[in-house]
Amino acid sequence: MKKLLHLLLFIIAVGAYQQTKAQQKTTDGVFYSITKPGIKDTSWLFGTYHLINESYLQTTPQVIRAFNKSANVVVEVVIDSSELTTANSKALLQNKKLSALLQKPFADSLDNELKTNVGAGLAQMDVYKPMMVMLTLSMVNLMKDNQEVLSKYTGQPLDVSFVTNGKKQQKLISPLENITQQMDFLFNTLDDEKQAVMLQDFLRNKEAGIKVGNDLLKSYFENDIHKIEALYQASLNTGADMDFLVKARNKNWMKRLPTLIQKQSNFIAVGAMHLCGEDGLINQLRKLGYTVTAQPL
Repeated sequence: MKKLLHLLLFIIAVGAYQQTKAQQKTTDGVFYSITKPGIKDTSWLFGTYHLINESYLQTTPQVIRAFNKSANVVVEVVIDSSELTTANSKALLQNKKLSALLQKPFADSLDNELKTNVGAGLAQMDVYKPMMVMLTLSMVNLMKDNQEVLSKYTGQPLDVSFVTNGKKQQKLISPLENITQQMDFLFNTLDDEKQAVMLQDFLRNKEAGIKVGNDLLKSYFENDIHKIEALYQASLNTGADMDFLVKARNKNWMKRLPTLIQKQSNFIAVGAMHLCGEDGLINQLRKLGYTVTAQPL
């Protein structure tokens, strides 16, 4: 369950990818500086992939330098162990069973899928919300199909490492939401019946989803935000329409980010999908007069 707390958006479906990385790509990647006339300090915006571990940063010294320069670390969430029980409960169905939400053929298909990939069938997962089951399958497939490259990077997940190292450097840590809010957003924005439809679409479009995930992971390592955005749009047609997890949360975050940037230098680390598109943080900051400039990786 702890790993799933870092699955916010775009680990929807997965596959293998070429282990090469674009070098010195400076146009529209996942790392940006943020400046504005009248603001003394530069802030930084870095798009993360939630299941990549911190030793990956050894390949991105520019990101490490920006982090070290910043006074404040801004992340999606800081996991508080005292909140985990409440947060985890958000993934549980209340007074109903998952199997009762699914058509019989899909229930049988899901049971087989779970037994094959998770080692537990529908009977063992019947208490969980459809979104939880979909994310579980996504993560398991991701780890299985990309074990070699994901195990290459060690340490804590990127987002967690920024908090840990920020505390060691006595930086201020500013979470944009708490874990209970995040899990409530993930599991309760859509009602259980709509989640069940999404899960059925996810199973129906499994192969297409795997292809999207394959290219998505590859595009992140290539530092290509345009491909990430295009693949995200494609994912909306594979039974993984989680657009609500991006737009509404970006809107909420933009109520805080300008104030934080105004005060001091910030290192802002959020899932890379939150940078993309018309409603992405890059575009919204630019609309407010900030100069958001891609940095090389």
